[in-house]
Amino acid sequence: MKRTTRLRTAAATLVLFCLLCVSGPTPSVSLAEHTGAPQAASAQPRRDAHVIMISIDGLIPEYYTQPSRLGLRVPNLTRMKLGGAYAEGVEGVFPSVTYPSHTTLITGVRPATHGIVNNRIFEAPTEPQTGEWYWFSDALKSETLWSMAKKAGLVTANVGWPVTAGADIDYSVPEIKDPSETPAGARSRKRTLQYATPGLVEKVFAGGGGSDNSTDGRRAAISEYIITNHKPNLMLIHFIELDGAHHDNGPRSAAALPVAERIDGYVGRVIEAVRSAGIFDQTTFFLVSDHGFAEVTKKFDPGVVLVKEKLITLDPNGKPTDWKAAVWSASGSCAIVLKDPNDKETAAKVTAIFTKIAAANRSPINRILNQADLKKLGAIPNALLMIDAAPGYAFDDKLTGPETHDSKDYRGTHGQLPSRADMRSALILYGASARVGARMSIARMVDIGPTAAAVLGLTFSEAEGLPIAELLKSGVIPAQTQPNKRSKKPKPESKPTQ
Repeated sequence: MKRTTRLRTAAATLVLFCLLCVSGPTPSVSLAEHTGAPQAASAQPRRDAHVIMISIDGLIPEYYTQPSRLGLRVPNLTRMKLGGAYAEGVEGVFPSVTYPSHTTLITGVRPATHGIVNNRIFEAPTEPQTGEWYWFSDALKSETLWSMAKKAGLVTANVGWPVTAGADIDYSVPEIKDPSETPAGARSRKRTLQYATPGLVEKVFAGGGGSDNSTDGRRAAISEYIITNHKPNLMLIHFIELDGAHHDNGPRSAAALPVAERIDGYVGRVIEAVRSAGIFDQTTFFLVSDHGFAEVTKKFDPGVVLVKEKLITLDPNGKPTDWKAAVWSASGSCAIVLKDPNDKETAAKVTAIFTKIAAANRSPINRILNQADLKKLGAIPNALLMIDAAPGYAFDDKLTGPETHDSKDYRGTHGQLPSRADMRSALILYGASARVGARMSIARMVDIGPTAAAVLGLTFSEAEGLPIAELLKSGVIPAQTQPNKRSKKPKPESKPTQ
């Protein structure tokens, strides 16, 4: 089936099937658990090495660097940090939203290169607004960790990682949903099963027991099953509920912290499953996140401005009938796309409109990025420009109503420029290949995938990123991938401390 057809007919939800999880207390992580020596550097894939990349969507670094200050109890993240290596923050990609970021994590390149430039696929305002996202792996333009591992004969697995529907992964339950279903229903579960590895979910169902029927609880249970029964060399796991708690309540909020604590327990369960499977001494854990979070009190609707300026035409019922420019929102940032990329008159008018808004006092716009800026950032290549939200603001894609309004129950956002401190994401390495006690100030997201590849004895052919030698034991990185030169020099404060 062609991608365009699948994207129009996709009717599924985020791994929302009825799965009962294995009950039991959250295990603690011992500081002595990672005693396995790193494998010798080699140009060949390491068939006895294992990488488990766990993404906690929306995890801010403060949750593991300063948990006590927040009254946050995350024993597993804390022990991974103390018993491994970590960065105090990660500079991501633009826009700093889930799908572009997760794809950079497993490709080592930026959105304009790997092709996943936003969460939601652009739909012209005169077209049906399906709200479809980049669910399908055939949208990818770059090699991935799983494609390299698969080609090398390694066992691959995925639970909920973005852009994996239809991917060639040995054991896979992709993330895919039907945006029209709130809450998710039977159609969503059916769609998830349609793209999951045949029989995999049913086998986990058959395990029985447990009472945690949350999305992340189910993902933890599936992950435990795959680890126990298949011992994958590469496993990708995506926990999502902290992101929702941050959007609804704001980062560091009293409602969000218990969600972080619960997910910490799921991380502990994954580690315990690895230990029980007998592969702990050969496993390196990458604890990552996709973006940080900023507090929000107001929203700004650039589409309302475009309607007012007659760049989008509405009928009496508010339905778009024609357009010259349209919005492509990414929450904390927004792209403006032209119907005709060669329409210089409209391009000049759009630029003037948003430049004037950005110059006003208390503007909702922090910065306007032109095409040259976007090219440097590796961002949306078909955007005329993008606008970055001012502190306290997020962007919406409405076409009617006030330009600016209170955000109401939307209290946290992301998508802004990755250079902003509140957009920094997370990175902890723990286990066989982590350099215990190493710490760096700011890592780059483009370097994380190549670092995971190096642990498996693999090398990306065209990645911008390079393995982070500062956080790995010596001898892990194959000689031909030693980062003698980076595309950007590391900051002085990024040197590891012992």
